Amino acid sequence: MQDAQHIINKIKGKALLAPMLATTDIPFRTLCARMGAALTYTEMVSAAGIVHSSSHSFRNAVFTPEERPVALQLVAADPDNTEAAARRLLPLKPDLFDINCGCPNERICEAGAGAQLLDDLPRFAAVIETAVRATDIPVAVKVRMQGRQSSTGVREIVRAATDSGALFIAIHARARDVAYHEAAQWEVLADAVAASGIPVIGNGDIFSADDAFRMREQTGVHAVMVARGSLGTPWIFRHISEGRRCGLHDGTPEPEELVALVRDHLLHMQREFGDVRALPRIRKHALWYGRRYAGFDTLRERLFATENAADVIAAAVRFFENRPRPLPPDDAEARTREDGFRERVLFWARGVLRAEG
Repeated sequence: MQDAQHIINKIKGKALLAPMLATTDIPFRTLCARMGAALTYTEMVSAAGIVHSSSHSFRNAVFTPEERPVALQLVAADPDNTEAAARRLLPLKPDLFDINCGCPNERICEAGAGAQLLDDLPRFAAVIETAVRATDIPVAVKVRMQGRQSSTGVREIVRAATDSGALFIAIHARARDVAYHEAAQWEVLADAVAASGIPVIGNGDIFSADDAFRMREQTGVHAVMVARGSLGTPWIFRHISEGRRCGLHDGTPEPEELVALVRDHLLHMQREFGDVRALPRIRKHALWYGRRYAGFDTLRERLFATENAADVIAAAVRFFENRPRPLPPDDAEARTREDGFRERVLFWARGVLRAEG
């Protein structure tokens, strides 16, 4: 499979943008690809939704040429829906199908999908095998390091994925029920690499390029996957791609580039979703961009002072045009805000954002 090997070669040593619901939409994926992300993922696409012709599911599956290479991520509970959905989505011609076996959301797991599949390895394997048989497009899988049953470890999971024909496996180094404020267990990734017959992608607590390089050195993963570390700082992909070992507070774009980046990103969301649907996404991304600067509280107040998307975008752009002062790493307020962001990416907005996330 020439296309499959091309993907493996392209992502080696680089960074992938993790799929994040209501966040990794077309505008953000396009921006991250431009910044150097070696592979982007669509938001989660329900296989059952595709089978039942859900317009929402089909919308989540859409991508643009600027995002390539792009993986279309399916969440499925059984082989039948997996096969039917993959066949219906073939005309989109993604570079990769990815099976979501890592989402810990209770609603998803109660339906038998996401991380619930890790506690039923025969069904986990059957879903992957069915996707592989249904299409000539390569199939990968994203998992947590463990489900709820402690008897099923990461070695068994990667062996099942390997035997089922997955091109590679991305592993979030937390178990299904482990909260984000608890450190990811990178040592588990090294175990996975030792047991796997396919490339392993490491995911969990990558907030800077330095984190990415340390993960690779400590675990031997083929590449890294960045989730929260890309929110408000999409240039992390550029740092990793260029081999720049930047820390958390290093390598921020020059003011002119930063203003243009924020403006273009927020305007792209407005065009993609329309004023009403774009508004909550614009607000949260604007706050993520601004969270490490003095004047953040004022920015937040201005963003919520209007329901007009154009005014919200203008307020965010003005904030960066005024060249706000970056908060030093040891600033108590900055540390509290960053800790809240990491624990739950909307928590630090003090309960104001409820619409999406």
